[in-house]
Amino acid sequence: MAAAPWILISIAVLILLLAVAAILIRKKTKTPPDYYNLYIIGMVWFVIGIPLKNSVLWMMGLVFMIAGLVHKKDWKKNRRRWKDLDKDQRLIVAIIMILLGILVLAGFVLFLLSK
Repeated sequence: MAAAPWILISIAVLILLLAVAAILIRKKTKTPPDYYNLYIIGMVWFVIGIPLKNSVLWMMGLVFMIAGLVHKKDWKKNRRRWKDLDKDQRLIVAIIMILLGILVLAGFVLFLLSK
């Protein structure tokens, strides 16, 4: 169990690096919010938060769902699909998805190790 603090520290550093990368990328391009994805995220959080009895999660999910529904007319206008991204953006998105997958896997392994 001595490795657990180092794993947590490395995950925190990875999250910090992802946040810095997201901020730097966001400064370069000003993109409008994708309200369809906001709605989907809200739906997932709402559905997951209720059985977990996590009031913050399901309330945030409800807020995101409402925000997405209020802007339903903008769903197609602001929707960004994989085919709409250029080569550099696809590479960045792929790297972020891989890093997030590693984070999820590390969290799952830590969860199993803590039991």
